Amino acid sequence: MWEGQIGNFNKIEYLEFIDNFSAEYNISPALKVLGNISLTKRTTEANKFASPLSNAFYDKTGNDLKDRGQYNFDAMNETQMDGNLTLNYNKTLGKSNFNVALGSSMQMRKSDRKSIEAIGFTNDRFTGINFARKYADKAPGGDKTEERLAGWFGTLNYSYQNRFLMDATLRTDGSSKFGSESRMATFWSYGLGWNLHNEEFLRNTFVSQLKLRATTGLTGDVNFPAYLSNTTYSYYTGDWYSTGVGAVFTAYGNSSLKWQRTNNYDLGAEIGLFKDRVYFSPRYYYKHTKDLLADVNTPPSTGFNSYKENMGEMVNEGWEVNLRANVIRKRNFSVNLNGSFTHNRNEITKISDALKAYNDEVDKQQNEKDELRSVPLLRYKEGESVYTYYAVRSLGIDPENGREVFLTLDGKRTYEYDVRNTVAVGNSTPFMDGYFGGNVVWGNFMLEVSFYTKFGGDYYNQTLLDRVENANPWFNVDSRAMSQRWKKPGDVTFYKDIANRDETRTTSRFIQDENRVELKSVYLSYDAPQSFYSRLKVKSLRCSITMNDLAYWSSIKAERGIDYPFARNFTFALSTRF
Repeated sequence: MWEGQIGNFNKIEYLEFIDNFSAEYNISPALKVLGNISLTKRTTEANKFASPLSNAFYDKTGNDLKDRGQYNFDAMNETQMDGNLTLNYNKTLGKSNFNVALGSSMQMRKSDRKSIEAIGFTNDRFTGINFARKYADKAPGGDKTEERLAGWFGTLNYSYQNRFLMDATLRTDGSSKFGSESRMATFWSYGLGWNLHNEEFLRNTFVSQLKLRATTGLTGDVNFPAYLSNTTYSYYTGDWYSTGVGAVFTAYGNSSLKWQRTNNYDLGAEIGLFKDRVYFSPRYYYKHTKDLLADVNTPPSTGFNSYKENMGEMVNEGWEVNLRANVIRKRNFSVNLNGSFTHNRNEITKISDALKAYNDEVDKQQNEKDELRSVPLLRYKEGESVYTYYAVRSLGIDPENGREVFLTLDGKRTYEYDVRNTVAVGNSTPFMDGYFGGNVVWGNFMLEVSFYTKFGGDYYNQTLLDRVENANPWFNVDSRAMSQRWKKPGDVTFYKDIANRDETRTTSRFIQDENRVELKSVYLSYDAPQSFYSRLKVKSLRCSITMNDLAYWSSIKAERGIDYPFARNFTFALSTRF
């Protein structure tokens, strides 16, 4: 409450300009050329002010009093350009239809970020950065990135009587993100489909749509920073030497870095009944990813801690199903239901020796760094998922003495915590998750509701660890830190001895199975009648309200908004067309 009335602010301004230009030239009725270019310019400016009266500066004394107050300024300029040129041929020969496309595409992205920090403000009314006494004792920050992607592609689509379908794609892409040895890569896809609803035996039946499809292909991924293949340096701008400015390694570049590739296999169907009033689409997929990118740890004597390398394989397998039903369909009243659910299994099938060394380093860091001692850290192990929780197994609190009982790797009981006994204790991947909801239309009113749900899957309840067991009782704490701790022999409790002030480490005791339902959004709108908005010289008039994150039901209790502010949003909109 105090911080909210003393002049603090955190403001972000955002401006985006998008220009799209396209052209089409018809060489003949079957052959045409398509061209498209898009330019996006985006600027973001963030201004954050901490008042000199803020509690953050409570411990300032003496000469440091004049450095109270802080202003952070951050500006980002981004430019993005996308373009493509395609030659398209479409021809029908008898009962067959061919569509062939050949083309090229390119992308270019640049970003430039600058940041400064200033300190020393006389009061909380002089909030401009120009009122600061000086810059903070560090150099201004900033970074620039630039990346390019170019490729060539060819596609073939074939259909016979709109019953049998075939699609094939071949493309070659090159990205500036990769090393000079492997910037180019070739990818492909192939698919078959069968429109059973166009077969004679299903025409004029209650089956309005029945399509079977199977696809396979090889895809690539470039979703990582642009500079990993290049060695980068940081300059000592604060210290100048007689020979110039010094520099030090920031990251070691890997010139052999190559595309992360995924083999995809997909089976699916689209089924519509009663003129598509009932529709569902099941799908099974299998994805085998090779050349996973990961960090390789290096000796400190090299001048840098790690570099990126392709060194792993992973499998994702699962199913999806989409549902839609038009329950009631009348002239002024309709009710529609929908749902989309997914089940996924993730497994690391191969890791390199470097990743095994990474796991050892994680154990070491978790044992030495205070901020990591009570947090489940990611490890890579064959046969496990990237969503696996790793911790020391716990048998709970001993009723005789209030101490936690652990299990060693060979299953022996002990009171001594050892990070080397860390094993897989849970998996955050749910058995099933997805969205469901629907809408009701009545006259000019429409109500739309959307829920999210997940069943199964583990959750590491950091709230119980940080806010209860490791909480400092000299400050405001959760009441369970006093009422539900072990106090005397014979107490059967979830929490350890109330007199034990030792820090609780990462254990399986805080793994909980979670089932959850969230009311994600509610949308209500009203379209004004034409007799009303025509008098306003407009073509439509709609007023609406959107409400997000209204309710939350879960089988566990955990605080929300610790890492990122949690908020319920309400938005009112008035829209029209002229």
